[in-house]
Amino acid sequence: MNFKRLILNLLLGGLLGVSLVACNNDSSNHPNDTLRVDVGAEAPSLDPTKSEDVNSSRIMYDLFAGLVDFNQKNEIIPGLAQSWEISPDGKTYTFHLRDNLKFSDGSQLSAKDVVYSWRRLVDPRIASSYNFLLSGVENGQDIIDGKQAIDKLGVYAADEQTVVVKLIMPDSAFLDKVAMPNLFVIPQAAIEKYAAQWTDPGKMVTSGAYVLKEHVVNGYILADKNPNYYAESSVSIAHIKYLPYVDLNASVAAYKTGDLDMTFQMLPVDQYTQLKKTYQDQVHTVQQEAIGYYEFNMQDPILGKNLKLRQALSMAVDRTALTNDVLQDGKSPLYSVVTPTINGGKYADLAYKWSTWSAQQRITEAKKLYAQAGYGPNHPYKVTIMYNTNEMYKKISIALAAMWKDTLGVQVEVQNQDWKTFLQTRHKGAYQIARGGWFADYNNVTTYTLLYQCGNPQNDTHWCDMDYNKLLSKGDAEQNPTLQQQDYFAALQRAQDAYIAIPLFQFSFNRMVKPYVQGYEIEQNYLDHVQSKWLKLDSSK
Repeated sequence: MNFKRLILNLLLGGLLGVSLVACNNDSSNHPNDTLRVDVGAEAPSLDPTKSEDVNSSRIMYDLFAGLVDFNQKNEIIPGLAQSWEISPDGKTYTFHLRDNLKFSDGSQLSAKDVVYSWRRLVDPRIASSYNFLLSGVENGQDIIDGKQAIDKLGVYAADEQTVVVKLIMPDSAFLDKVAMPNLFVIPQAAIEKYAAQWTDPGKMVTSGAYVLKEHVVNGYILADKNPNYYAESSVSIAHIKYLPYVDLNASVAAYKTGDLDMTFQMLPVDQYTQLKKTYQDQVHTVQQEAIGYYEFNMQDPILGKNLKLRQALSMAVDRTALTNDVLQDGKSPLYSVVTPTINGGKYADLAYKWSTWSAQQRITEAKKLYAQAGYGPNHPYKVTIMYNTNEMYKKISIALAAMWKDTLGVQVEVQNQDWKTFLQTRHKGAYQIARGGWFADYNNVTTYTLLYQCGNPQNDTHWCDMDYNKLLSKGDAEQNPTLQQQDYFAALQRAQDAYIAIPLFQFSFNRMVKPYVQGYEIEQNYLDHVQSKWLKLDSSK
């Protein structure tokens, strides 16, 4: 099938097209003390315990701080804790806090605040979708399941400056988890005083480099430098203004007119080539440790019970045409439930055998499976694709619909929702096929395995296979790296063979950055975790 011609017809037909705006490299519109950054959408939550998306995380990394920090190479470095020790058996971590730590309101920040923050994450009344980060801490999973009180969590304040953490088994990725915003330190006093309103301007108390000043929903968020931050002297920029551009074209237009200093993760695919040519060094493309996929709702009465249908839909997608002809922005085709680069490439062999077949071989097999699933020209499958409002995901959804219709005769309806609503739709399983994506939190395959784990709040396919869970648990407990890899590989193979999702591509992220924004080492940051405290503004550039 000539998917390239089909997709080009869609582009020319105006479904996916967008016009270019005249470029403007002028920086005269830039205020010297404020960095204006796109965050891609209105942040669903500014509460680190409840936050679960990359849009919110960009802000969380500025407002709050954790025991450990990370540099632009994604390496773990000291944070609120100036040092730590790990016991010989790998199950006890002892963190030593810096002297005279304070929250943004000047109140003392001590070990008990760390304990409070971590207990709140596992509190079943909060039901954080990231509570699994502490499931490996003593009693963590039992607390999450409501079987133990939160004060039984294996995190203790030995004294005001010492935090002791007890794990049920060694975890090579534990420090990477501690560097995530969900484990950052939050203010007990403000939360208890203001309840759900504690994240409002004037009420929020922070532990990071910045403090919330203003928040206009769907308008902007303004943060000021925190004078009580432990590394305040190294923070150069006085104010950060976060702008939630859902429309990628509007984001680029604002950048061109000088009203935006940094775009978010993606650029309009129709403009990418021209932008790269026009702006050259201002356009950065970096391969990212992240996957893009569309997931099946395994609770759906048809999809959940029809493996051959799910496989046919997966095989009918031309991933090369999708990445090369639709997206054209550096993403690479993906035929696995994890990237081939995670853990230094240890899981690169986890790919569908048919990934090396010719397009015609794949289509022939997809048609065969579709017929065996009970569908054909006289009885087409009808399905709805759901995606969050975003031009790139609109294009992908339209492209998938076109491929399925052209190859199999599937009748597809495409629907979109705003980001916050879309997250809830997936969590509730109120969809048939939905856009999915996962941006690795750290360079370990366990950042992906949770997506397919029975009972994990991030498993939006709602697939549950206890053998998969058992293999994960076996791998988690295994001390031999080779045997551990074999357990994880076997588990992931089960998820892959179940066709619970359609892996499409490994992300690259694209960002436009003004020349006067200095100190950003973007090419080394494969996780794309950004902190404004790294950056400086130089109006001479």
